[in-house]
Amino acid sequence: MSDDTAVGISLEFAKCKNSNDSCHGTVELDSDHGTDTVAATVLQNKKCKSNTDDTIPNSSHESNYAHHFTGKHTGRKYWQIVSVFSSFIVNMFYGGLAASYGVMYSYMKEPLGVSEEEVTWFGSLFGGFIGIASILAMVCVEHFGGRLTTLVGGLLAASGLILGSQVNDLNLMYCTLGFLPGAGVCLAYNATMVNVNNQFSKWRPLAVGISVTGIAIGVLVFPPVSAVTADVFGWRGTFLIYGALILHFIPCAVWITPKNNTGDSDSRRVSLGQTMVDCLRLLRSPDAIFLAIAHISLGFGYYTFATFIPDYVTTSPYSMTTSEASLIVSSLGYGSIAGRIIFSGISMASHKATNYIFILSVCVCGLTNLLVPLCKDSIAFYTNGVAYGIALGGWNGVHTILLVKLFGLDNLSKSFSMCVMCQGIGSFGGAPLQGYFATLFDKDMAFYSAGTSFILTVMFMVIIMQHHLTPCPVRRKSFKVVGSGFANVGFIAGSSDTVVAS
Repeated sequence: MSDDTAVGISLEFAKCKNSNDSCHGTVELDSDHGTDTVAATVLQNKKCKSNTDDTIPNSSHESNYAHHFTGKHTGRKYWQIVSVFSSFIVNMFYGGLAASYGVMYSYMKEPLGVSEEEVTWFGSLFGGFIGIASILAMVCVEHFGGRLTTLVGGLLAASGLILGSQVNDLNLMYCTLGFLPGAGVCLAYNATMVNVNNQFSKWRPLAVGISVTGIAIGVLVFPPVSAVTADVFGWRGTFLIYGALILHFIPCAVWITPKNNTGDSDSRRVSLGQTMVDCLRLLRSPDAIFLAIAHISLGFGYYTFATFIPDYVTTSPYSMTTSEASLIVSSLGYGSIAGRIIFSGISMASHKATNYIFILSVCVCGLTNLLVPLCKDSIAFYTNGVAYGIALGGWNGVHTILLVKLFGLDNLSKSFSMCVMCQGIGSFGGAPLQGYFATLFDKDMAFYSAGTSFILTVMFMVIIMQHHLTPCPVRRKSFKVVGSGFANVGFIAGSSDTVVAS
């Protein structure tokens, strides 16, 4: 080895005076441009005793240390597992309730005496405020932590559904069945998703994939269950039952650990003002602006299939029953389960696969909506629904993983909340505007507009990803590294415990 590349490091190790001592030192890096001094801290792994005569650790101390390490590792595994389960439950209600509104419209229009455009506002307010309230959710997660945020969200959603099942005023029902459940689910959804991403590193794609599979299970189960319960208990009894079931968010809140996988506190207790400043700072990036526009377009068509398919297939020329229509909506769940699990696994195998999965899945979402008017029988609708579900599962399964790649894990809560908020803005006006198009022209226009919005999303996301894939020129620089040693503040001159290595 030449002198230019040789590295000489002299290390001096000694026992610390007590358990709180640390070993401090410096390393000098000699380069062509000068000398840099880097402070280094070497922490001892074992507990030191004040008695310097005890130079050999006994087996009981090593056994206690191993037991402590094993217990800490087991505790971390517990919190990781329950974080996935709590997020799964919240996602199940998120997807299930959103998919059920289209089925419930058939039971609500005649008793309430409202038009199709008026009744679609229930689902639009629910889906819209799931997104619009995400800025509030982000502030709550950053300031109060995920546990309290999920608890408040569950109580808001449950109170809204229970009160909405008892009132008669239409405007008040918009608030109780639209705004309150949407805002409550939004708080819990953002908190649990951020918690899952914080709990995992290597296995993050699989953990997120299992978590968001709850949305697919909800889409699969809730529409037919809603039809059955509405036949037996009416639409008011159905919402009352859902209000009671959503109280399961309370144990989900308890399962959110106060610490993440790095050992940091889940609740960082940052100020509200600082949180808002951090959020606005993210929007200074051109990529963040394009991302916001892309998700507004994505939200415009996100709920179209589940909202308009029941009315579309129960009228002429198809004339299906409400139960058959609910099964078509639930077919999204079958495909979504497969899409979320399969594509999440693929994203683990290849780092670059996340980008392609997201783009391809959103593109298929657009194509399946455009193909709805071409379906002529129930089999065609089922097949199209499954394909749409696979595509939904694909991009939902890698969504947060893609945000981590684009903006980093530290900005996940802010970037994720911004995306959900923009998606909610699109959803807020999507269904009513599509209902207006269906009334003004024909019912096919709702699906044509949704398909177009997905294609626009693909265009904006390609621009963002192309910018991040463009390599930046890096100037390479070589250094000659010379280590001058470590000074141990706990070193006792002349002690027989000192070991010198050079």
